[in-house]
Amino acid sequence: MGTKVIVFILLDVCLGIGFRVVGQKIDLTQEGLDNHYKNLFGPNKVVDVEMVYDYLLKHSKHVEFNDFCYLYFLLGISEFLLANRSGRVFSILFDIVDDVCSIGKYN
Repeated sequence: MGTKVIVFILLDVCLGIGFRVVGQKIDLTQEGLDNHYKNLFGPNKVVDVEMVYDYLLKHSKHVEFNDFCYLYFLLGISEFLLANRSGRVFSILFDIVDDVCSIGKYN
């Protein structure tokens, strides 16, 4: 039996797990605007996943339902789809979560 290497590209992986492959790419270097969800953690502050978890745990009884859901959605994106080693939440993701109705325009 011979051994063959099959090369997978990003498109193959995306199609295999059902991700969209058309639409706008998310520019992770872009700075997000000043919005409600980012301001929950303080102005001009670098937010990491741990801070979002802590906020949700400490404020779960007092945070509005929509805010809780959007922050949880932000965690899902930051932990699974666009995770990085530092655990930092990319600033632009706050804007995407803030306008969640238009999430379908991204690939």
